[in-house]
Amino acid sequence: MSHPAARKLAIIAAALAAAMVVVATQAPASILAGAVRSWSAGRVELGDPSGTLWNGQTDLILANGDRDSSFRTRLPGRTSWHISPWRLLVGSFDLTVDNSAVLDTPLALRMDWAANATIDANRLRLPAGVLVGLGAPWNTIRPGGELQLEWDTVHLRSGALLGNLRAEWIDASSGLSPIVPFGHYRLLANGFFDGAQLQLDTITGPMEMTGSGTIADGKHLRFRGSAGVQPGTDEAVATQLSGLISLLGRREGDRAILNFGT
Repeated sequence: MSHPAARKLAIIAAALAAAMVVVATQAPASILAGAVRSWSAGRVELGDPSGTLWNGQTDLILANGDRDSSFRTRLPGRTSWHISPWRLLVGSFDLTVDNSAVLDTPLALRMDWAANATIDANRLRLPAGVLVGLGAPWNTIRPGGELQLEWDTVHLRSGALLGNLRAEWIDASSGLSPIVPFGHYRLLANGFFDGAQLQLDTITGPMEMTGSGTIADGKHLRFRGSAGVQPGTDEAVATQLSGLISLLGRREGDRAILNFGT
């Protein structure tokens, strides 16, 4: 090939490469919507996404996975994200997600090509009403109050998710009960999914919920506990909580049995 022809070919190749980079970096954020819905089995949706694939904003919506269902709950605030396209060239996927309405600090995730990942410690705050978007039984209970999820630095290694999670339901209430609030509850997960140990305790309130369980092999949930009125609770308050307690599980005496998993 002659020198002028080679030079011309190199210029064309460089122009094509530059065009591909421009197209990639300007890919619209909307192309993520389908991928996120598929990955989450229809439980997370992106509403009104704007920006690009690499830098964008969206409304996060929780759903129950049924396309024909009207149960969808929009999280407070707009959620923004940043993905570094250049870090992909050195084998690292770096994602930062920010929403000051629900996160204490921007959430940072780093992943390598072997699917080993790290998520920095953070705290997520949500109105308990977002659970309605997940369908039954939450759409019946219509929970109120605030949910807080706090975690240490989490590591994903060889398919095992390692870390600790604390979830709290603060100022818990329900559209089915006039008692507001009826409790404050804490669920601890020690070790997350790879053999995680679960412990549910009541911090305060006239309605008591306690229990324990495990999440084995990353997917098998086994949890057993009970819900009932705290000893010494005023009789009128106990009566007003009775209907809600009955919805939480099979009645056994004056308590409901919380039994999840196999």
